[in-house]
Amino acid sequence: MTQTGTTAVTDADRIVELEHLLVELKAELAERKNIERDLKRAKVSAEAACHSKEDLLALVSHEIRSQIQMLTGAVELLRETPLDKKQTEYLNAFNHAGEFLLSLVNDLLDNSRLDAGRIHLDQIEFPFRELLERTAQLIAWQAGRKGLELEYHLSPDIPAQLVGDPKRLQQVILNLAGNAIKFTEQGKIIITVEPEASSLASQEMQLIFTIQDTGIGIPGDKLEEIFERYAQASPATFRTYGGTGLGLNIAKRLVGLMGGTIRVTSKEGKGTSFVFNARLGVTPPLLSSAVERRKSKSLPERSLRILLAEDAAEIRMLLGAFLGTTSHAVDMAHNGEEALKKFTSSNYDVIIMDIQMPVMDGLSATRKIREWERTHDRTPVPVVALTAGPERSDYLRAREAGCTTHLAKPIKKELLLNTISAVVLQ
Repeated sequence: MTQTGTTAVTDADRIVELEHLLVELKAELAERKNIERDLKRAKVSAEAACHSKEDLLALVSHEIRSQIQMLTGAVELLRETPLDKKQTEYLNAFNHAGEFLLSLVNDLLDNSRLDAGRIHLDQIEFPFRELLERTAQLIAWQAGRKGLELEYHLSPDIPAQLVGDPKRLQQVILNLAGNAIKFTEQGKIIITVEPEASSLASQEMQLIFTIQDTGIGIPGDKLEEIFERYAQASPATFRTYGGTGLGLNIAKRLVGLMGGTIRVTSKEGKGTSFVFNARLGVTPPLLSSAVERRKSKSLPERSLRILLAEDAAEIRMLLGAFLGTTSHAVDMAHNGEEALKKFTSSNYDVIIMDIQMPVMDGLSATRKIREWERTHDRTPVPVVALTAGPERSDYLRAREAGCTTHLAKPIKKELLLNTISAVVLQ
């Protein structure tokens, strides 16, 4: 009986222990579920915050770029009027201010997009030697403002046409050259571009870019830090030369996307040398010849009827002035809905469509225009989208909506006129 009683008590104890364990497991499971729910909420909140940040950046970018458009566009128009020496100096100062503001905006946006993994390089054929010549002219102008010389050496072994992302390549060169000019008070900037010998017969060419200056140099213990975000060699350097400290970090990450690396050597008081390599595709000779034939097409001589849809009165005035120097006739629309009404009641050769407008945005208006054209069996009219940025995502959204191409603000007069000619020729 004692043994039986002991056994019964032991079984009961075990049952109680199991019940306690079950309660603890349920409590732990409930706690884990609460934690998982909190983590999901935190994830949703973080994603929402990230999207809000991107939306805010996009909005700020659009507003700032619109103002820069007015600044640089007014400078372009004023340059076409009679000016004395002092007025030319003022215009150059305005132009420099516009370029500086645009570089700040681009750095902030690129930094955010690189963090989010939203920058993807284009792979298009472009006139490499022509791009480098234009870039060198920009650098020479900036250097000349400080009384600096520019030496520019481009190897004759590099083809005229290559395949890659011309905008991002130019951005890296301008970032590094701009950094060299900023920290050089006297002397010169030397830019050298040459191919890596082993890639000369390849379908991909490794190019080596060197940007040297005779500036203040960088302390040895700061060489690695300069590629970090917001980095400056010292607080005094920031106060003296300014800048966001983002340019070199962005250049390094863009070079990485191009399959290359970047390195720096420097001596205090003697100057600095940045060297980076980039992998670019080589254009087959037959394709290159076809491109040259396309480029040689004559521009349309006839006057075009253009519909310009832009909500900002100042931008309408500016772009209207750009087009006013041509024989083209221009109609204005204040939003996408008005543009749609004008389009369906008249005939146009080209539409210039701002993307961000009230009442109806430019993408929605373009979709409705394409739908109307299909319904009425009309040949699609070229639509040039005006966007807030040069990113591929902007281009893809515009193309998906039915736009023919897109231009990123601020827009130069020459680029606008050339784009209109190009889309009409297609």
